[in-house]
Amino acid sequence: MAADKHSIFYQPVNDVWTEVAPAVGLDEVFPVLPEHVVMSLFVFVVVCVLGGVLRLRMRRTEPGWFQQLFEIIVQALSNMLEDVIGHGAAKRFLPLIGGFALFIFLSNLCGHFFFLQPPTQSPWVTFALSITACVIYHVLGVREHGIGYVKQFLGPGPPPVWLWPLMFLLEILSHLARVLSLGVRLYGNIFGEHVAVGVFFALVPFLLPLPLMALGLFAAFIQTFIFIMLTSVYIAGAEASEH
Repeated sequence: MAADKHSIFYQPVNDVWTEVAPAVGLDEVFPVLPEHVVMSLFVFVVVCVLGGVLRLRMRRTEPGWFQQLFEIIVQALSNMLEDVIGHGAAKRFLPLIGGFALFIFLSNLCGHFFFLQPPTQSPWVTFALSITACVIYHVLGVREHGIGYVKQFLGPGPPPVWLWPLMFLLEILSHLARVLSLGVRLYGNIFGEHVAVGVFFALVPFLLPLPLMALGLFAAFIQTFIFIMLTSVYIAGAEASEH
């Protein structure tokens, strides 16, 4: 499927939006909701529905397959957080990292259905995620160290006073590079995979795209893991204390 086509939700949602937008005074600012906004809302609804279904079907004894699968995922995320950030990190950061993981993976997965579009093929979505992640770990760093968090922007040591401006600039650039890296990596991989599958599907509609789709499913998992792993590493670095 070509990347410029719309999902089945695009037109119905915008039909509703054209009726609602004038009432709230947003018709001139947002006359049409972009595809990535529509699909992001769809993924949000799916996450809420899955959470509701899991909550209703939660059992202490004889759990169903869905609950068992979810418990395995939660345990894996908890172990990763404990290993990367430290003891007690799972309790503190599982909702945050789990939310990132669920949203990103389901968004990536949308690219495997011909009637949907992956929100993560839009740089607006991937950079919104990367900026959010970086703002959060800075907030956590300030909360942990207070004004002393600024010392992390002066490099190790810290260096001589006359090097502080240069080190501060380099540290700022390194943090901006983190935003760029998280956003571009996720966007580039999902967009490229989605376009490639669409092209091959147009040429050979049945057999040839299947290996690419399987590879794309693996890429959806890998890109999700890389994003949450790097976010966890950044949180650990922001909260770390010098010894």
